[in-house]
Amino acid sequence: MKKEIEALYDEVYEKIASYHSTTHEYAKQLKQIPFEQREEETEKLERIEFSLQAAKDILENMMTPGTTMTIMHEKGSIQIHINK
Repeated sequence: MKKEIEALYDEVYEKIASYHSTTHEYAKQLKQIPFEQREEETEKLERIEFSLQAAKDILENMMTPGTTMTIMHEKGSIQIHINK
């Protein structure tokens, strides 16, 4: 079962990393369009990017009971508290 879980972890992590990279590519493309014409898409893309970054940080860091993780992002930060 250990191999299967490791394979799943790697698959999920790689998929998140790939999606995260895609958000950066789309952000570059959106900058070519006047803001008034891309406002909704920009906001949605920022939410996706923030979510993917948080998921990636959670996967990368071991969290033990009684700890807190703060995920920093240019748009803000979130804290996760793990109860004892």
